[in-house]
Amino acid sequence: MLFASEHAIVTSLRHAVFDAYQRWFPFQGVNEPVIIVAIDEKSLTALGQWPWPRAIMANLVDKITAYQPAVIGFDVLFAEPDRYSAGAFASLIPGISPQQIEKAKAEHSGDRRFAHAIRSSSVVLAMADVKNSKGINSRLPQVAPPRISAKGELPFKRFEDVRLSMPELDQAAAGRGFITEEAEDGIVRRAALFAHIGKADRDDQVIGLSLPLETLRVATQGGVAIRELEGSGLEVKLAGLTFPVQQDGSIWLRPSKHNNDRFVSAIDVIQGKAPRDFLKDAIILVGITGLGLFDNKTTALRENIPGVEIHAQVIEQLIAGEHLRRPANAKAIELALMILSGLLLIWLVPKLRVHFALLAFLGIGTSLAGIGLASFHWGHLLIDVAWPAISTAGVLVVILAGSLAVSDQLRRVMGEQAARMGGELKAAQRIQMGLLPDPANVFAAEVRFTVAAKLEPARRVGGDFYDCFMIDKNRLFFVIADVSGKGLAAALFMASAKSHIKSAMLLNPQDVSTALTAAQIELARENPEQMFVTVFAAVLDGASGRLDYVNAGHDAPFVRAPGQPVERLQPAAGPPLCVMDDFTYVGNTYQMAIGEWLFTMTDGVTEGTNKKGEFFGFGRLEAILNETDPAASPSELVDLVLARAHTFAEGSEPADDITLLAMRWG
Repeated sequence: MLFASEHAIVTSLRHAVFDAYQRWFPFQGVNEPVIIVAIDEKSLTALGQWPWPRAIMANLVDKITAYQPAVIGFDVLFAEPDRYSAGAFASLIPGISPQQIEKAKAEHSGDRRFAHAIRSSSVVLAMADVKNSKGINSRLPQVAPPRISAKGELPFKRFEDVRLSMPELDQAAAGRGFITEEAEDGIVRRAALFAHIGKADRDDQVIGLSLPLETLRVATQGGVAIRELEGSGLEVKLAGLTFPVQQDGSIWLRPSKHNNDRFVSAIDVIQGKAPRDFLKDAIILVGITGLGLFDNKTTALRENIPGVEIHAQVIEQLIAGEHLRRPANAKAIELALMILSGLLLIWLVPKLRVHFALLAFLGIGTSLAGIGLASFHWGHLLIDVAWPAISTAGVLVVILAGSLAVSDQLRRVMGEQAARMGGELKAAQRIQMGLLPDPANVFAAEVRFTVAAKLEPARRVGGDFYDCFMIDKNRLFFVIADVSGKGLAAALFMASAKSHIKSAMLLNPQDVSTALTAAQIELARENPEQMFVTVFAAVLDGASGRLDYVNAGHDAPFVRAPGQPVERLQPAAGPPLCVMDDFTYVGNTYQMAIGEWLFTMTDGVTEGTNKKGEFFGFGRLEAILNETDPAASPSELVDLVLARAHTFAEGSEPADDITLLAMRWG
């Protein structure tokens, strides 16, 4: 029986019903302040692209601490050393000795400054699950173990390995909590509060707390106690708070609507512009919300909000005591409702005319909905009334069997539509590939430079593209771009972006940055879906080898001069097109040597994965480019990288479009 089997259809419909309860009776929030210090667009504009130097992060912690909050929780992982440290920059200086590098690290350590700020405050850092780690992190986190009263090991989710912040920072923190995503069909409905950390056969495995719960624990300076209840989950106590938790260590979220009032910009805190009473004694969460940097989460209210706000809502829910429960005997209750409503309809329908039978069915369905809503609103209970209603509808369908013919006809129509859609997608693929030039044919007679490019869409059609053409008799324009998303929508936006960029370059042939700024203005006028596109665009002077280029949020290309190792051009100087509509792009210049080549690609190459879940990565790509014969033609270079990417994937389905472009001067 489908209802008893916990089939995906059953759980999907059940979740839809529970989501409807949440939207009809949304949680109104609490007065206890949970404030989010947002690393937002305003802060990124003022302080530069993320990640920031650790000295800035230390300053941010100091400034927040000055407001006297209860605790500071970071929804950010600091697993790598400060890339802006003096040691990191010193290592790039030719001829500098290892002793001088170590001295620079010791005397000017941003990580040490950040660790001091963390130690001087009450800070909770994040840790994250590592899939297929193969022992990436040998140390287990230091945690405050909860007191447990249970008959056996509790069936919490298990993280065999976690990624922690680097040791110097982690040891300075007052606590550390895991961040994880309990998304089902793209919606976050539950939040794990507890997890086993470490492999099951390890004697030193620990039970970790989630970032929201650990932040609340540090703020209250209390201990966590877990007690197993007879047949009805767990009871958790923390500093005077008591709340029910499911057997697997998770809770059902009671989301409130997105609240801009709980956010304060990080730059306002650093500049001392945040109201003192706003942050004093508050629980502070620091998270990234800047456009293009954060991952939106969808709640049961069908709102897309920053992930850090989910953590804030969990804390508010625990403080307010607004807890949802799925009773241990919920299935028995739902089965009883199913049987009673079906029997009632079987008794009524033969006695009634068709339209009255339909009214009876609607009355039973309304009664079931009322039971579910009343249980949720007054009892905070999650009762699934969808399947009792569906079973009642099934009884009606059996009695009125004529509807089967209509359903069969509908299936045939949908099959015909699917076949027609498949043919149209094939045609769209041919048209899209026809929009891309073939450099071998376009520049067959050219001796000053050589260009090669290839594109492989992840689906029938995709959002990557490239273009190359002569602006005048000496100058070559080429571009590679990656539209957000995949599929038909990305393909349509790709065609528009390619057209606008080419048109803008022909109208502004003297300055590629002006052309890209003009193209963005035109694209923004035709972008109802708020899509964006990363772009690397360049103009090569065929006579001198001068390369004028603009990087709009794209991965920095690789260059290699004869007899030299592979290097990378300067990273992105601006956001992707259509992320910040009023952004003015600034170009860079690079002088190519005779015989030097440039290689660029979209992130479908580096973010490609194999069956083990490993990424292809920039390190593997750079190694391939260094191993390649310096005299290899651009076509050979493109074919080699593409072949290596296919070999690495081991037949795995590509997650993104792959586009490669190589150019040699001289």
